[in-house]
Amino acid sequence: MIQLPEKVFTDLRFIKNRNRVSLSPVVDRFASRHLAPLLARPAEITTLFGILPGSRSLALASLLKLSQASGRSVVYVTTGTPEADTLASEASLFIDPARIVVLPEMDGIPYEWSRHDMVLSGRRIRALDRLLSSDPILLIVPAGAFLRRLPDPQLWQSRTVILKKGQTIEPRLLMEQLVAIGYHRSERVEGPGEFCLKGSLLDVYAVQSDRPVRVDFFDIEVESLREFDPESQRSLKPVDSVKILPASEAIADEKGLAKLKQAIAKAKFADDLRRPDWLNDEHGGIKAANGRDQAGLEELLPLISPYRSVIDLFSVAPVLTFDSDGAALDRALRVEREYDTLYERESEVRITVSPDDLLFRDAAILLDRDNDAASEEDIQRIVFHSHHTDLDTGEVAASDIPIREPSTFSGRMTEFRKRALEILEGGGSVIITSPYTAQIQRISGILKSESVPHEAVEWSGPDTKVASSGGSSRIVLVQSLRETGFELPEERLYLWTDSDIFGRSYKKRMRFKKTGSAPIDSYLDLREGDVIVHINHGVGRFVKLERMKAAGRERDFLVLEYAEQDRLFVPLDQISMVQKYVAPESNPQLDHLGRASFKKIREKVEKNIEAFAEELIQIYAARAKKQGYAFPADTVWQEEFEAEFPFDETPDQLMAIQAAKEDMEAPRPMDRLICGDVGYGKTEVAIRTVFKAVMGGKQAVVICPTTILALQHFKNFRERFANFPVRVDWVSRFRTPGEIRRIKESLASGEVDVVIGTHALLAKDVKIRNLGLLVIDEEQRFGVVHKEALKKLKTQVDVLTLSATPIPRTLHLSLTGIRDLSVIQTPPRDRKPVQTFVLEDSDAALIEAVHRELERGGQIFYLHNRIQSLDMVGARLRMLLPELRFTTLHGQMHEDDIEQILLDFTERKFDLLLTTAIIENGIDIPNVNTLIVDRADQFGLSQLYQIRGRVGRSSRQAYAYFFHQGSKVLTEQAMKRLNTLLEYQELGSGFKVAMRDLEIRGAGNVLGKEQSGDIIQVGYELYIKLLDNAVKRLKGEELEIEVRCTVNLNTDFFLSEEYIEDTRQRIEFYKRFEAARTEEEVAALADEMKDRFGPPDKAGEVFVLVERIRTLGSLCGFENIYEEGELIHFKAGESFRVPIQHMIEILKKNLGFFVRDGKNNVLYFKALQASQKGASKQPVSHDAILQSLLVAMRALTAPLQEQLAAKAG
Repeated sequence: MIQLPEKVFTDLRFIKNRNRVSLSPVVDRFASRHLAPLLARPAEITTLFGILPGSRSLALASLLKLSQASGRSVVYVTTGTPEADTLASEASLFIDPARIVVLPEMDGIPYEWSRHDMVLSGRRIRALDRLLSSDPILLIVPAGAFLRRLPDPQLWQSRTVILKKGQTIEPRLLMEQLVAIGYHRSERVEGPGEFCLKGSLLDVYAVQSDRPVRVDFFDIEVESLREFDPESQRSLKPVDSVKILPASEAIADEKGLAKLKQAIAKAKFADDLRRPDWLNDEHGGIKAANGRDQAGLEELLPLISPYRSVIDLFSVAPVLTFDSDGAALDRALRVEREYDTLYERESEVRITVSPDDLLFRDAAILLDRDNDAASEEDIQRIVFHSHHTDLDTGEVAASDIPIREPSTFSGRMTEFRKRALEILEGGGSVIITSPYTAQIQRISGILKSESVPHEAVEWSGPDTKVASSGGSSRIVLVQSLRETGFELPEERLYLWTDSDIFGRSYKKRMRFKKTGSAPIDSYLDLREGDVIVHINHGVGRFVKLERMKAAGRERDFLVLEYAEQDRLFVPLDQISMVQKYVAPESNPQLDHLGRASFKKIREKVEKNIEAFAEELIQIYAARAKKQGYAFPADTVWQEEFEAEFPFDETPDQLMAIQAAKEDMEAPRPMDRLICGDVGYGKTEVAIRTVFKAVMGGKQAVVICPTTILALQHFKNFRERFANFPVRVDWVSRFRTPGEIRRIKESLASGEVDVVIGTHALLAKDVKIRNLGLLVIDEEQRFGVVHKEALKKLKTQVDVLTLSATPIPRTLHLSLTGIRDLSVIQTPPRDRKPVQTFVLEDSDAALIEAVHRELERGGQIFYLHNRIQSLDMVGARLRMLLPELRFTTLHGQMHEDDIEQILLDFTERKFDLLLTTAIIENGIDIPNVNTLIVDRADQFGLSQLYQIRGRVGRSSRQAYAYFFHQGSKVLTEQAMKRLNTLLEYQELGSGFKVAMRDLEIRGAGNVLGKEQSGDIIQVGYELYIKLLDNAVKRLKGEELEIEVRCTVNLNTDFFLSEEYIEDTRQRIEFYKRFEAARTEEEVAALADEMKDRFGPPDKAGEVFVLVERIRTLGSLCGFENIYEEGELIHFKAGESFRVPIQHMIEILKKNLGFFVRDGKNNVLYFKALQASQKGASKQPVSHDAILQSLLVAMRALTAPLQEQLAAKAG
């Protein structure tokens, strides 16, 4: 059940404490009236007639109510995992969600020894753990999962790790236990199945949990446990205990592994059959078998321990239920055939066990209601039949269950309100569900317009207390996923969904959990070997982080390598001078140290940037003076139109819509750019602005670079405008001459409100009577001639440009005020993570991947990146899959041929597109949800990320198969890239790092070709810094001449590798401390560091103290604070802000510092400590000096901080 955010419903009445009722009595009465008499009969199989799809949840709740008295659970078998998830949501209206368990189907291809998705594994393990409890539950299980046997759950349940506050356990022993149950040690915990030891802290992400936990040890005692955010790594809330289930269903200890090796030897497999690598690992066998390389273990364990069926897991035989349509049986039989076929092939190349050891063969018998052999199984079976008579057998319902189909209104709101009022007046109740907040608000508004009483509630199961304004009648709005509703007249209960009301069915969009904490900037990530840019010395390469002695004290330095292997050592307090080189050119030439070449390059780039920024500012100013059409404010129809959008807008999307509307209502012409990846909601922004233009009496034109995009836009616009009198048409070379002529006439006469098309709309004979808005999609993909035509058209009307390439937010900020730019960066809520498999290429794997997608009516991209051998791949496909409809696409084809092939594929004339990497950009076909990449090891990481992004653009689960030629021919680097794809299947930091390359391409699109060349010269981060300065200078804003104070004292201060073991994370903190501008920021970083790594050692404590002093010294304008002998030197910089005399007084008065003298902007101080009874003053310790310096700096900066605060306010 989805949590309903209360703040969204400020305009709705929430129920507190009035006449409260619940749905439990409805379940009780339905069970006793209709099911109890049928189930009392001594029959092993009973058909329940009249159970409509929408009422399954009520029937299952009633069955559970009856069966729990005898300690029995109810098992319902669906066709697939999505159907199981939907039914679980529906059932939560009538059953406590804690008693509903979904056991998802396993991912992967049988016998392929592929690694499983950890999130899916976690769901299965959590479900199996719940199954082993004695409480009766409703288990909803897909046929594939029902068919698959399981390792004895008690084996892995006995190895479950439970940690409690106050418990004693040696951290190293705990790590060994985690490895033994399948967990993987990483440098930073970001995903399920990972753990990390950092000093006295151990982070672990239990596979079944929503969040990881940080275990804080005091020696061997668990001092505290707290959940933390895997993105920001910050602690969230304390917990008393944590349960860590094994990361895999199949695990083996040392004895088990030895026993398995013996069993394999005894089985006498042929010597030439392939064996898992971990079998040959004498020392790391357990780690390999149970860790991330556990390939093949679950398909070999039956050799030593027989697997059990799902039914066997229940202590009391459950009631088995399924639908009469045979869909679950068909799916079970297909899975059986799949296992048998693959075993026949794979048993000839690798060691494995028979399908009989892995499958519960009786599953298909149990799901066949006509099979008498099922009577041998002591299981009561209930078949749900949606009709009142079996049309095949003629059997008539023994009992008439009075459930009706839901009323449907198909957008007829007057009829909907009238029917709702009739039900209320008759003493009935209506429950209306929708998975979307926006739809709930829309329904509420419709009811409110006619003063129909209703309430919105957060639902938590059948005993949710729902109030009524009087009596028992009521209308309740619930945010919940249901495919369809039902009506139960005898209970006067009417359950409707938003699709029953509006006539459309919407898939529930997946929501990414947001904790509200800011993620760490992954662009700080610096690895050995990365190309960098030093602001003064240019492009080099990061070699390592090295600790060296400087002035007799240990410090950390970045070691950078330049041309001819020259090296530069950069102290970490100057780390901001070093930036990661990110540009379209991934392997630039290294600069020479000591030469002026980079200085000249930088000066040239600065001049280019200055000219570019000046041109932008002039264009912006000129446009601001130009008179345009000011569209009127939103109409009532605009509000109704936007309310029809069934999904919840993202914050970025709403801001972009609002900005575009404000531009349209202004008297100057709009010229706004909307940037965001495909699927992020740019089209809806365009649709709403187009609708606003039409409501303002104007026509709108949408121009796309390809026919495919034009067709997709036309379908989207037509569907959204369906309920409004807006005429939409489209133009392309695929329309007949007669059709195009009529469209042109309609445009000239004003009959067509919106026209969508390619550059054909730019022809001279296209006359538009009252054009008010031009929407340009992917302008950078048009040719030079068409760009010039667009430029002329732009000067006349409001323009909205869409770009599907994301851009960095830093560029967005730099262009604020000189370019109207909206960036949509919020991840799409409907996109499920693409399930990714890295497999050795085989005929069996290819056949299974294709069949899996074709069975659900989808399409496939098969990427082979060598044009010369595409025909050979095509021949292989014809041989293995003779029924497959496929076509070939590559970049050397004529543009018209490419468009025709893509159009045919979009219209589903082909099942599979055999293609090169031409699909990497600009292809968006939602029905394609399987990607197969041949020789994936030959691609770069960012390219693989982008290619994988071609699928998973709808609410369907998408699959990506990366095939390689076998581990023997893979380089270590290639294997690393492929494993990274497995590690980062969701929007984690690895994904963000790879996205950086794509964003820089987007920056090039926005800035233009010449500026892209400058980015290559100096790297993106330095380019943006120079651009930011140029814009501020030209706009007359004050440029901050920032002097970063350096501190050199005769004491060690650094972050040790013992404290932060991972070099990249140490560099990250060095850079973040160096970037801090206030003492509060330093304190916050110190708190975060302590939270993530525990209390720092002595050198770390001093480091934080020095960072506080350095930050405050920078605020004062000191260039350097250093110690020489017994003297502390304060060297003032050009922007020194503190009067010298005031500083002397502060130091003398507050701290007893002795001023020796001052010259050349340097003040010399000596810290003294007064002894008791007037004795001579003695030098103080370094700790005392540091503390005294900190107090002095705070006193000196107090008035400056007040000024800054006032300025910020």
